[in-house]
Amino acid sequence: MMIDIIKIVYVTDWAIGNSSLSNKDPFGEVLLGFDAEVSIQEELPDFFDDIDLLILHPMQMNSAIFETISRSKSENPAIKTVVISSAHGSDLFLQAIDVGVDKYLLKPLLPSAVKKVAERLIRQSIEAKQAQKAYKQINLMFGAISKTSLLIRMEENGLIIELNDLLCRLLGYQSDMMIGSHWMRFVERRFWNFLRSLVRERLKSGEIYRGILELLSAKGEPITVDSTIYAIRNQRGEIEEIVCIAQDVSEVNRAIVASMEQLIDYESSLTVLFDHRYEAILVNKKYLELNGFTHNKEFFSSCALCSWFAETPDGLKPITLKGWSRKEVLESIFTSVFSGDIKGRLVMEYLNQSKQFFTVHISSMPNPMIRSEEYHILYFIDVTPLERLKEDKINDAKLMSVGRLAAAITHEINTPITYIKGNLELLEWECEDKIPEALSLFEPIHEGIVRIESIVNSMYEFAGTGKEEMKPCNIHTTLVYALRIVMNRSKHIVPIWINGELFTLASTYDTTSCMTMGISNRLEQVWIIMLNNALDEFEKGTIAYENRRVDIRFHCNQDIIIITISDNAGGIPESMLNGIFDFAISGDKKQSMGIGLNVAKAIIEKHGGSVRVSNENHGAVFEIVLKKYEETLDVV
Repeated sequence: MMIDIIKIVYVTDWAIGNSSLSNKDPFGEVLLGFDAEVSIQEELPDFFDDIDLLILHPMQMNSAIFETISRSKSENPAIKTVVISSAHGSDLFLQAIDVGVDKYLLKPLLPSAVKKVAERLIRQSIEAKQAQKAYKQINLMFGAISKTSLLIRMEENGLIIELNDLLCRLLGYQSDMMIGSHWMRFVERRFWNFLRSLVRERLKSGEIYRGILELLSAKGEPITVDSTIYAIRNQRGEIEEIVCIAQDVSEVNRAIVASMEQLIDYESSLTVLFDHRYEAILVNKKYLELNGFTHNKEFFSSCALCSWFAETPDGLKPITLKGWSRKEVLESIFTSVFSGDIKGRLVMEYLNQSKQFFTVHISSMPNPMIRSEEYHILYFIDVTPLERLKEDKINDAKLMSVGRLAAAITHEINTPITYIKGNLELLEWECEDKIPEALSLFEPIHEGIVRIESIVNSMYEFAGTGKEEMKPCNIHTTLVYALRIVMNRSKHIVPIWINGELFTLASTYDTTSCMTMGISNRLEQVWIIMLNNALDEFEKGTIAYENRRVDIRFHCNQDIIIITISDNAGGIPESMLNGIFDFAISGDKKQSMGIGLNVAKAIIEKHGGSVRVSNENHGAVFEIVLKKYEETLDVV
C-alpha cells in the first residue's frame, strides 16, 4: 500500500551545526538521518494538520510549550509529540500529561535514545496512516455498495450494528428496529443451523462464504438473496465484525417458478408444484379451470368441496378432513404419498357422492438457485374412465345373468299359471250349475292371473332372446314393460304418468304407433336407468308423496320420435350437467343396479338417437330423440 511521507518538525532554540559551541543541539543530526521530511526550526509552528511527529527541545520550559502541544492535539489528534528537557519536577510531568504529550524525555540523554523513541513514534504514525487510509477506503467501498447492494454489518456475536437503507426498504423495517437485533431474526429458519456452524467455521479459517440465503420481510414473505459473508479481524487475528453484502435475486427465483408453471401447464393431468418445505405453491391451468378459478391464491385459500380417500385392503381410508382449504388438502395428500403411507389409488368424492379415481406420481428436480433443495411435482392421473369401463363390463355381465335368470323364472312361472287357468275354468263350469252365486268370486282371480301374465311377459321381454337384432319395435310397448318392472319400487315413492294418464299394471298400450328400428330390451334398459335415477333422487329428498310426480311423454312426427322423462325431485347441480353422462352418477348401486347414465347414452347413440338433459320446474328433464321407422311396401 502506498503511504504518504512522514513529516517531522523539530523545534529547538539550541545552536545547530557549530560543534565548538557549548550550547550545541545534539539531536538534530540524528533526526535528519530518518527517511522522512524533517524540518528543524526555532519557532513554534502555527499549523499542525500535516505534521506527524512534533519534537520540542527548548532551552527553557515555558507555558507556550504546553499551549502549543495542547493546540496541536486538538487540531490533529493523530499527531505524536515529544518534549526533551532538563527541567525536573512533578508539576511539569503533570502539565505534560494534561496536554497529552506522548513522550517526556529528561536530559542528560543520549542521541540514540531519542532515535529509538522517534523510530517507535514514526512506526506508530505509519500504522495510524495505514489504518486511516484503509478506513477511508472501506467507507468509500461501503458507500458505493450501499447504493447498489444490501449491506449488514454485525458484531462477532451476530448483533446488527449497521445496515443500509436499501435493505430496510426491501424488508419493510425501520433501521432502528433492526439495529441491536440478532441478524438471524431476519433469515429464514432453515438456514439457521447452517449459518451457525458451517459459515462460522469458514469465517474462522479465513474463508469467505458465498451462497444463496432467504431473508424474511416484515410481512413474513421470503426474499431470495445471493450473499457474500466475510469477517473483519483485529490486529490479533480475532473476528471483530462480520459483513454480509447481498444482491436481491428474488426476480430470478420468480422466473424459475414461472418457467415451472409453464411446464406443468402443458400437463393434461391435474398437476401441483411443491417447494422443498412440501408447501403447495402452484397448480396447473387445468386444475384451476376444473374448479372455476383463474389465480392460484384464490384457489389455495378456498374451501375444498370434496373428500379424498386412499384405497386400502380394508376399503377406503379418509386422508382429508372437512373444512380444510384446498392447500391443506393437497399438502396432506403429498406428504402421505411422499412418505409412502399411500401406495394405491386415490378416490375423490364429491358432495353428491359421485367419485373420481386417480393414480398419483411424484417427480423431483433440483432448485437451480439452491442445489441442496428440490422442487416436487405431484401428478393426478385420472383413471375414472377405466374404472367405469370395468364397472360397465361387470354390469353387462350382471344384466346378462339377470336376463338368463328372468328367462328361466318366466318359463317356470308360465307352467303353473297354465295349470291354474285350466283348473280355474273347470271349477268355474262346475259352479255355473251348482253354485251360480259364487261366479262373482272368480272375477278378481282372473284379474290377478292377468296381472301375473303381464309381469311375466315384461320380464320375458326384458330378458330378451339372447340375440340382439335391430328390428321394428314400439316405443309405447318398451315404456310400459319398463314401468311394470320398476312398478314394485315406484308405487311406494312417486306416481308415474305417461302421456297424461296415471300408470298402473292394468294400463294398456298401443302396439302400432311410434315405431323405431331397435333392440327393445335395450331401450327398456334406458327407461329403467332414468326412472331409477329419478326414484333415487326422490328417496334422498323430503318432498311429500302427494307433491311428487314423474311425467313420461312421447310423440312422433314424420321423421322422429321424442320421449321426455321429467320429475320434480330438485334437479341436477349445474356443475354436473355438462358431465352427467361421463360416468355413473346414479344412487345406491343396490337399488339402481349400478348402471350409469353413460350406459343409457351409449344405447341411445347405438340406435342412432340423441339424449340431452336440462333442469326445469324444480326437476330434471331427459329428452330422447329416436328415428321413426316406417314400414315400406314392396311394389310389384
